[in-house]
Amino acid sequence: MLVIVSISPLHASVETDKCSKPGPGLANFRAETPPRPSPVYPFFNAQDAELTISDFRGQGVVLNFWATWCAPCIKEMPALVRLKELVSEDNITVLALSEDRGGAEKVIPFFKKLGINGLEVLIDKRGKVARKSGVRGLPVTILIDAEGLERGRVTGIAQWDSADVVDFVRRCIGPKNPS
Repeated sequence: MLVIVSISPLHASVETDKCSKPGPGLANFRAETPPRPSPVYPFFNAQDAELTISDFRGQGVVLNFWATWCAPCIKEMPALVRLKELVSEDNITVLALSEDRGGAEKVIPFFKKLGINGLEVLIDKRGKVARKSGVRGLPVTILIDAEGLERGRVTGIAQWDSADVVDFVRRCIGPKNPS
């Protein structure tokens, strides 16, 4: 028995188009076409509780890989905090996943020194999430939709709090409106 499945070009185009044309603030954005499931590997909060991307299902996720020794990462951190404030009511969250070997003991005082209060301390122990996600340098930010699919990624720094980027993030990974 032969079964042929066809996807309407119009439907496929609408899904793809919502993450196209990111604007000048995301010059380094690369769409994941077709979207693919994001790797589900554990990372940890400051209290050493285990989390995975699955814990955020139903929300859009801006997953940023960074480190305290990475100058571009530090430069974009305030914009990520502002992005989180701007999209939180859209059921989108921003997760900053530290690749530091010193863990929370290194990140907590670093956040305090920089006055970063809007992001939770999250640690990628032994860099497993970064490796399984294909992260080869820092910073890298992956956009994950409410279904847990990677819609694309930005390699390098971005203007996360610029109007065009905020609109793009909402359009690309914001949960669908109920019909």
